[in-house]
Amino acid sequence: MKLARITAGLLAIGVAVSASSPTRAEEITLKDGQKIVGTIVGYEKDMFRVETDYGIALIRKDKVASILVTKPGSAAASPQAPLPPTRKTIDVKPAHVAAPLEVTPPAPQTIPTPPKSPAPVASAPRTPMLVPVKAPPPEPVAAKPASQETAAKPPAQPPVSHPLDVPLPARLQEHLQGNTYTSDTFQFSMFKPPDWKIYEGVPKETGSGIMAMGTEDEQTLLIVDRQVWSGAPNLTSDLVEAKLRQTYQEYHRTSEEALECDGQTAVRRTFTGILEGVEWHGVAVHVIHGNMVFGITGLTSAETFQFQEAIFNKIVRTLHFINPPTPATASALP
Repeated sequence: MKLARITAGLLAIGVAVSASSPTRAEEITLKDGQKIVGTIVGYEKDMFRVETDYGIALIRKDKVASILVTKPGSAAASPQAPLPPTRKTIDVKPAHVAAPLEVTPPAPQTIPTPPKSPAPVASAPRTPMLVPVKAPPPEPVAAKPASQETAAKPPAQPPVSHPLDVPLPARLQEHLQGNTYTSDTFQFSMFKPPDWKIYEGVPKETGSGIMAMGTEDEQTLLIVDRQVWSGAPNLTSDLVEAKLRQTYQEYHRTSEEALECDGQTAVRRTFTGILEGVEWHGVAVHVIHGNMVFGITGLTSAETFQFQEAIFNKIVRTLHFINPPTPATASALP
């Protein structure tokens, strides 16, 4: 027990101080052989309270083997022939130990001698009969499964997904109803600001753009494009942002955050860059839908970015895919 270990550590100090004990001293011998010299000043809770030169020590009764008591005044007699101190040995026993019982050995019993049996009559030896014994059939040896004979091969890793060069359909179907734009070809809709217009011929000019809309003075633009992947898209890949780096000179990303758009995984980035000699501030949101990534990029000038950014965010929040996403496989191409 922890308390017993601490007490034993304190008691070990008393072995070295037996020569400097007080006039009346007790030499306490523990069951493990250790000796403590001091004066017993009390007894409480089955423990002796012993005063030593180094302080008070508590000794459990069940740990004590014997106690030698030195009477005061008997330490010195004459210088030539010192008398040994009168000591009294006290054997401490636990209270629960009972006195030995006297056991009377039982009286010896007389074992009767068994009667002698008659001598056996000799008979002719019998020839042992040999009985043929069939040997048991050999136990069939269980065949080891092939998985134990050959090491299990690790599962093949799926190929790394990457963007594919998939052209847009020859004809895109779309319509506008009030302030809601709908792409019938790609089955999504979004909010269109009332004072914005939809630009014509965007797929032919961009090659991957689905639609574009913006203000009448063309100082604020929003472009939607599409990117097809061979498997599950990876929005953290540099390939998603590569198109922005290729389009804008001195491209610099200012922020990036993950979000959900219409329940789909998306990433939102803000950036600055130069296009045709004009510095643009932009917001680019890329949304995963099946094995396609739809990009919504809003561009404006530095002076109007704070105002137009709120409109870009509203358009992104209203993005809605009419059909659920198809599994992210290369076969799911529009």
